[in-house]
Amino acid sequence: MNSYKAVIFDLDGTLLDTLKDIAISANYALKQCGFEAKNIQSYRYFVGEGVVRLFENALEDKKPSSQTIHMLVDIFEEHYAKQYAQNTVLYEDISKLLTYLQAVGFKMAILSNKPDGFTKKCAYKYLRSWTFEAVYGQREGVERKPSPQGAQAIANELSVTCEECLYFGDTSIDMITANNAGMTPIGVLWGFRTRDELIGTGAKFIVSSPKDAIKLIHTISHPLKAESFN
Repeated sequence: MNSYKAVIFDLDGTLLDTLKDIAISANYALKQCGFEAKNIQSYRYFVGEGVVRLFENALEDKKPSSQTIHMLVDIFEEHYAKQYAQNTVLYEDISKLLTYLQAVGFKMAILSNKPDGFTKKCAYKYLRSWTFEAVYGQREGVERKPSPQGAQAIANELSVTCEECLYFGDTSIDMITANNAGMTPIGVLWGFRTRDELIGTGAKFIVSSPKDAIKLIHTISHPLKAESFN
């Protein structure tokens, strides 16, 4: 049996439901630049690869210039700095999962393609009740997911091997990242994407709720019993 010692989480769609706040700020930017707003649910498929790719995905049929994309990103980031905590919430029972992991001695970290500053702001705002030994978003000098660079750097920072890391995420980007890094990919169904996408991109396990995640971790690596956290 693998001896897992650390858990790396994606942020948006995995720990936090950020979809509405992202969509509001992105739609504001689109309208400011003369584009039509998008349906909030469509942002499930725009997010996951960073803000630049968000707008490239949203405007795929328009083929905007790089200058327009950068203008959209700037407007989005200014608006999102004020908007990011208006509607965002922890997913149901995430608190139980994090409390369990901390109680049984797992090291925890966050790796997101969200800009690093916003990743840290969200972690501080919503997740400061738990200890995350590393919290990183997209930053200069580190390739964004699905490159394994960020995940491998976190493992090194936590003094664990990649094989000792569980990786939780809700998109294909996360499953590919985990596999590229040699970690165990676990797809979550409460986020932005589908079971088929997660399985098709290499999820080793699929969980439908944070309580199911506790049971899975208890099964594959359980230094203490999980029953009291269910």
